[in-house]
Amino acid sequence: MQLRLFAIGLAMMVAGTCAEAGDRALSVPCAEAGALELSVPDDWTVDIRRHDPRMPPTVTLAAPDGLAQWVLTPVWKAADRKPPSSPAEIRARVQRTAETVGAGGAPLRELPGGLYFDGAAGSTPEPYTRLRQGMLKVGELTVSFTAMSADARAADQEQAVSRLGAAVHRAP
Repeated sequence: MQLRLFAIGLAMMVAGTCAEAGDRALSVPCAEAGALELSVPDDWTVDIRRHDPRMPPTVTLAAPDGLAQWVLTPVWKAADRKPPSSPAEIRARVQRTAETVGAGGAPLRELPGGLYFDGAAGSTPEPYTRLRQGMLKVGELTVSFTAMSADARAADQEQAVSRLGAAVHRAP
């Protein structure tokens, strides 16, 4: 009996390791605010851009087949910027964004530290057919995100929310 339990436990550990083998850790430098860390699919490309090293980066993650893309922007409080940080401020910003993209009637859904909505059909550029946008607090960072995908990669919408919900802020 103990041998069987050990074998089952070992099999579960190996399965978990294999499931995570397709991921890699991404650390996004946020100047004096430390770094945003999250898990990303191993085969996706990552592009981190900023016009000034002290400013918030824009991170674009893209699936190898070009049918899914996530864009993230972590922002931190500084003398020249005060991102939404309270739940009420985040709710207001996400609602305003939904209205701007024509999804004002879409329900706001919760994720750890924030909210998101699913955009209306036709609100994305080709080849994407799905849109998910939102904002959340990750430690002292406020992260806005846009996830777009084609219907064939619809599961990537859930992955984006799941990965962002598990992201961490590493303070300097």
